[in-house]
Amino acid sequence: MADKKRIGIIGARGFVGGELLKLIATHPDLELAYASSRQQAGTAIDDFDGAVFENLTPEEAAARAADLVFLALPNGVAAPWVDVIVKAAPNTRFIDMSADYRFDEAWAYGLPELNRGAIRGAARIANPGCYATAAQIAIAPMVSRLSAPPAVFGVSGYSGAGTTPSPKNDPKMLENNLMPYGLSGHMHEREIGHQLGTPVHFMPHVAAFFSRPVGDGQSLL
Repeated sequence: MADKKRIGIIGARGFVGGELLKLIATHPDLELAYASSRQQAGTAIDDFDGAVFENLTPEEAAARAADLVFLALPNGVAAPWVDVIVKAAPNTRFIDMSADYRFDEAWAYGLPELNRGAIRGAARIANPGCYATAAQIAIAPMVSRLSAPPAVFGVSGYSGAGTTPSPKNDPKMLENNLMPYGLSGHMHEREIGHQLGTPVHFMPHVAAFFSRPVGDGQSLL
């Protein structure tokens, strides 16, 4: 039987990190190399006997020799980790859950429904955003027939607002309510338009239900 692949997670505290840990724990061909979280350091990791969250530096993570590293970080902070790990262990593969590399041609855009060929065998994959995934799958079949930019009215659960308390993840403030946000210059609006090659209008909202994360590290918004 082939050796198990060693998986590292940077930013393991958030909803995305938690889901990744569950997948690793139940996958027969994977094992956890480390789960780095500054705020959870020293806390036991469920389903991994004896393992604890660690507050690793990029250099310490690089020394742990993971085959694949998930970057489950907020937007804008992945680059120092990638730079250090690649320098120390150039064969390491990455999946970035944030928006940092979605516009970088050196990274495969990880939407298999539209980009399967580029993803297969890629060493660096930029995971697509949640809204961007749904919008692209819906709009892609009709791009050639559009006569004007399509409008996307998005509603997500408050898990998308991350774990830091705010009005956008307060069930009492959201009760019987839709709260709009990011109506100008939203990252997913640019992402959808960039990938489909056509402009779109995007109107995101958060609602009073809880939904599981599918991207963007600590926050899906």
